[in-house]
Formats: sequence, structure tokens, C-alpha cells
Amino acid sequence: MEKIKKSFETTVTSTLDSIDSTVVEATKKIDTLVSPTRSTFAKRYPTLFSLLATLGVIMTFLGIEQILLTADILEQHPMLILALGVAILALTGTLYKKLS
Repeated sequence: MEKIKKSFETTVTSTLDSIDSTVVEATKKIDTLVSPTRSTFAKRYPTLFSLLATLGVIMTFLGIEQILLTADILEQHPMLILALGVAILALTGTLYKKLS
């Protein structure tokens, strides 16, 4: 039984290593092909690129705001939203300091 378990572990490990190396190789090849186009687009159209990035950020914030306002208690008490936001920032900042 132990021999079968070791054989199975070895097979799974080698298969996962093979998959990992294939994915890494594919990622490098795709990056090599896409990178010139990506950098060229950003350099060719910096204003359009900046506007699209800004639009994405604004839409994200607006979506989050709309989701938060679906909760009646948060819509009626905006200070609660502020307090929750500050608490989340403090919590993540503390967690970041502890993990670093």
C-alpha cells in the first residue's frame, strides 16, 4: 500500500511540475508576442490610454458606491460608510505591517 502511495505521489508531482513548466513557457512566449504591441499602444496613444484607465477606475468606484447604497442603513448613515472605510484601511495597514 505504501509503495502505491509513493508511486502515486511521484506521478502527481511530476505531472504538476510538467504543467507548471509548460504554463511558464507559454506565458513567456505570449508576453514576448504581446509586449511590443502593448507598449506601442500605450506610447502611440498616451491620452487615450490614460482616459481609458481613468474611466476604468471611475467605473469601479461608482459600482462600489452603487452596491453600498443598496443597503438602506448605509444610505441613511453616510458616516457609517466613512467609519467602515477608515476601519478597513487601518485593519489592512496593520495586517500589512505584521506580514512585512
